[in-house]
Amino acid sequence: MKTVQAVLPAILIFLSLVVIINPVSSGATIVKVDPSLIEYHDNATGQQFTVAVKIEDVTNLYGFDIKLRWNTTFLDYVSYSVLVPNDTYPGGVLWNPIIFAMNEVNTTAGTYWTAYSSRYPAPSFNGSGTVFTMTFRVKYHPVQPTANIRLELYSTDLVASDASSIPHTTQHGTVILHALTAGHDVAVTDIKSSKTVIGQGYKGNITVTAENHGGFTETFDVTAYANATIIASQAVTLTSGNFTTITFTWNTSGSAKGNYTISAYAEPVSGETDTADNTCTDGVVTVTIPGDVDGNRDVDILDVVKITSIYAAKLGDPPFKPNSDIDGDGTITILDVVICTSHYAQSDP
Repeated sequence: MKTVQAVLPAILIFLSLVVIINPVSSGATIVKVDPSLIEYHDNATGQQFTVAVKIEDVTNLYGFDIKLRWNTTFLDYVSYSVLVPNDTYPGGVLWNPIIFAMNEVNTTAGTYWTAYSSRYPAPSFNGSGTVFTMTFRVKYHPVQPTANIRLELYSTDLVASDASSIPHTTQHGTVILHALTAGHDVAVTDIKSSKTVIGQGYKGNITVTAENHGGFTETFDVTAYANATIIASQAVTLTSGNFTTITFTWNTSGSAKGNYTISAYAEPVSGETDTADNTCTDGVVTVTIPGDVDGNRDVDILDVVKITSIYAAKLGDPPFKPNSDIDGDGTITILDVVICTSHYAQSDP
């Protein structure tokens, strides 16, 4: 008996070390979307929500490659945040040092791909943690039928420190937009100005997205404003659940120099009660001296450099800057340079 009592403490110490060195998983490893279910019974258009993608009950994790996708008809991507490594982001996964392999959002396809790995001498990760969080905006809430939107983990690879694959299951997420009672409801859901600075007398484009959230085909006017001044107006016809994008051209020839708040308004239709989303505001656009592409109310060498440094760039090219395209033709040309230099050294109080 004395021998057993003497040996027992040593056995307990040994067992505790084994558990520390080789943690035992409390169950099957899962890669999951949390929360797994988000529901909206009232019109959620424009509302944002955040989900987390987690790895639970994993042993000896040394790397991951995870892909998530969503339905872009109903959801817009807003932002993401990766919680790697756990040293920096408590509650995350993996340990330093790490190797970044992939972080790619495709807003057109509605996909996100992320991949990271630890590297020697990092220890392997054991337990549970959040890989990343992602925020979405409800783009469109249907009247009929109810929309069941899957947040699908369509590819998940977990790798151990010996480069072997870690068996696991996946748990997708679901967003349910419950069908709304048919009614009359139009809205402006987005507005963007092509420029934040426009030379007085030149043009800029204002792009407006109008939607029909109601249950009936509607014809209504959409109007773009610079402060309280009408830029342009257009009648649109939309069937239930559809949207359209309209581009208005703002000719600033009759506009005084100064700052303008750009907005758009959808004229309420007969029977409409929800008018809070009929107005949408973009931000401030400055009308200034032609050539003042940085909007500081004078034309100097910095403005010239901002134009000439991207000379020949076209709309869609990575270096293209709309403010430097003074004449708005979609290309940085000698005409933009001449417009700027012809106003060189001019300034406003």
